[in-house]
Amino acid sequence: MQDDSHSYNSLRILSQTAQGYIGQCHCCTHFNFAYGNVLFVFTEDGLRGFQSILYDECHLQSIGEPLPHGKTHLLPSPIPNFMLSFDDVELEEIRTMFQEALLVLEVDKIFSYKK
Repeated sequence: MQDDSHSYNSLRILSQTAQGYIGQCHCCTHFNFAYGNVLFVFTEDGLRGFQSILYDECHLQSIGEPLPHGKTHLLPSPIPNFMLSFDDVELEEIRTMFQEALLVLEVDKIFSYKK
């Protein structure tokens, strides 16, 4: 694990729920997406790319029979045999978080353009 010289407490929260958040780091402008016990760090392009994957049926797989804990959606990762799993409520909550966060970024761009 690399040593980052910034604090994960220096985030501007763009969207959040009881399960997680999407925040922008004040130091490096990267974005954190945390949900449950998972944390991803993205560039803005990566954030937008991950959102598109959440709607892409080629990447996000719906399974007919739920897993033992009710998860019905699988998102394979580039790591062999490692997948993220979601139920319908979690997937919708995550999609909404991404929509809200990206909307905030678009509003930021509009206001910074008018200055």
